[in-house]
Amino acid sequence: MKRWVIGIVAAGVLGVGWWLVSPLFFDKVVNESPVATNMKENEDGMMKETDSSSPDAMTNDTMKVNELMGTFKGADSDHVAKGSVMVSEQHVRLENFEVTNGPDLYVYLVGADQETAEGISLGKLKGNIGNQNYEIPNNKATAGMKIVIWCKQFNVDFGIAELRTGM
Repeated sequence: MKRWVIGIVAAGVLGVGWWLVSPLFFDKVVNESPVATNMKENEDGMMKETDSSSPDAMTNDTMKVNELMGTFKGADSDHVAKGSVMVSEQHVRLENFEVTNGPDLYVYLVGADQETAEGISLGKLKGNIGNQNYEIPNNKATAGMKIVIWCKQFNVDFGIAELRTGM
């Protein structure tokens, strides 16, 4: 009876250990195409973002409004991050992105005076390497904010990109 209990506990410990450590040995590569958006004036004279695949999309007069950019850096010596981030009104794009893999990574939009957990979750990180897109739900990013790759399970930042106005 004791051997069965010890065997079940050992199997559980090994399973949890593998789940926590295995992301360090395996990379997930993502290569999404950029999200193409255009600006179009509506009936009220206001500019609105439209999907480039819609029939109303402008072709020659494309405008980029409030585009922000940043470069990733690791949060500390154990977590390496590199690549660039571009933020439009409603989308975040990670390009040539690479971060140390972890068990429970998310992409967050975080204000200057906020803890990462208080920021806006853009979703689970799709892959620790490559080009990827995320939608900003009903919010607009501003200069001074940052994009953070965050391990939710252990409350640890893996990578940070400060946002600034694009040129």
